[in-house]
This record gives sequence, structure tokens and C-alpha cells, in this order.
Amino acid sequence: MVPVTFRPAGPADVPVLMELYDVHYRGGYSACFDRYGRATPQDFWWVQSEKAVSLIEVNRKPMGLLITGRSGRRLLAEELLLDQGHGRGDEEAVFRQLHDHLTERFQQEHQDRLTLRGDESNAVVLALAQRFGFTFSNALVVAAGGVARAGPPEGYAVRRARPDEARHIARLHEETLHTRARTKDLEAMWKSGDARVFIAERDRYGVGFVLAQVRDGVGRWIVGVRDAHRGRGLGSALVHHALQFFASRSVPPITTYWAVDAAAARFARALGAKTERTYLYLERPL
Repeated sequence: MVPVTFRPAGPADVPVLMELYDVHYRGGYSACFDRYGRATPQDFWWVQSEKAVSLIEVNRKPMGLLITGRSGRRLLAEELLLDQGHGRGDEEAVFRQLHDHLTERFQQEHQDRLTLRGDESNAVVLALAQRFGFTFSNALVVAAGGVARAGPPEGYAVRRARPDEARHIARLHEETLHTRARTKDLEAMWKSGDARVFIAERDRYGVGFVLAQVRDGVGRWIVGVRDAHRGRGLGSALVHHALQFFASRSVPPITTYWAVDAAAARFARALGAKTERTYLYLERPL
């Protein structure tokens, strides 16, 4: 059997990790690092402080990497890359050992299912899913570009949010996107010259928002609108303000959304945003 080993990555392994990562991705958005562009040494220093990074060796040669983190309280194999172009050996044996290692890792954490993430071009992740009965759970879509309407619908107004409205924006974020946003993270956006926060109102009552931030040479936006006010063009009007801000900084816009969120998918298509990359979430019970 071809020996496959997993060992914790150390500082000396960072150049190899960067090469493995960039050979596969060649830039673009990284869900693991939550950044845009090629990997940097700082990315791996940060990840190692928050997540478990392992170097995968096949026949004692560094051939891949595994990064495990958490999605909420659940363990997630965030990144699994393997160079299959050199010294591949017995492919079936390598895949079996990869799967056994992941299974043991998740069982040690008392998880009831094994969850694996990989982008749509990751042949190793797709092969593992096919061989061991993983099923599709969700997909994170990275979309770029788009054009939004210039003005809000009748009866609505869009304006810059004030710093003292951070808690209100946080509540809107949780209600409309069903995920929490920390108030202190939002407050930091007002202190940054590279971020903008806009709020939509009807009769001075907040019904939507958009967060816009320039990072890693791109403009990243996220928008939320209360259910009762959707379908009227308000979300597009909010995004227009974000796109204007990015245009003033001469950076291209990107956003992410969950593929199973039909409303978000329709919204992105209506804006004309193009899919740049899709991360698949695959799982099987343990």
C-alpha cells in the first residue's frame, strides 16, 4: 500500500503549502482564507492560529494539504488538496487512507456526519464523494460584477448609516440573512476609509442594508432586505450604492451567496453577476 501520512504543518512548510494552494486556485476568492487573490505566508500564519493545518505526504513526499475548521459548532474539512500529477501510486489506496483519516478525525470530535468542502474543480474531493457515498448539502457561490438600479422604489429612501446605528444594522443582518454580525465588527467599518454602510428606510423605519468593503483589491458587498419589502427593487437600489463606491475606488465587485437560497440566486442573476467559483459542501453520516 502506498503510505499516506498527515502531520501538523510548521513554519518551514509554508512555502510548500503556498505552492500547493496556488497551483490549484491561481488566485480568485478563497473561502478558507476569506480573501481574494493568491495565498500569502500571512494567510497560513493566520489559519494555523485558528484552524488545524496538516501537510499530506505520499511516499514521504509533500503532495497535499488538509485544513479543518468549524462551521458554527460543527467540524468542517475546509480544504483538501492533493497533487495527483506526481508519485500518485495506487490511487484507490490513497483515497481510502484520506477517507479513513477524515473519518477518524470527525469521530474524535463526536460528530454525527463528515462534512467536506471543495471547489467545483477539486477532483480529489469529487472522487472521495463518489467513492464513499457523500451527498450534496449546499454550495457557496462566488459571483462577480453586476449592474444595479440607480434609485430606490417609490416610498423608500437609501442613505449612509450612522455609527450609532451599528446595533440596528446587526439586527437587520440577523433578521434578513439569518446569520449574526458582531456589533464591534460593524463599528469597525465606520472607522475604515475602505468601507461603507447604507440603510434603506420606509417611513424612517429600517427595512434593509448593504455592507460594502474594499479588501484584497476587490469590492465585497452583502445586502439584506426584510421579507415584506422584497421584490420591489430595493435590494438592487442598495447594491447600486455599493457598486458606486467600488467604482470610485476602481475595484471590481464580488459577493457570495448560498446556492440553495433561491431568492439570492435569482437576485444575483437579475444583477447580471457572473459565477466565478462555486464551493461544494458534501457530507455523509458517520
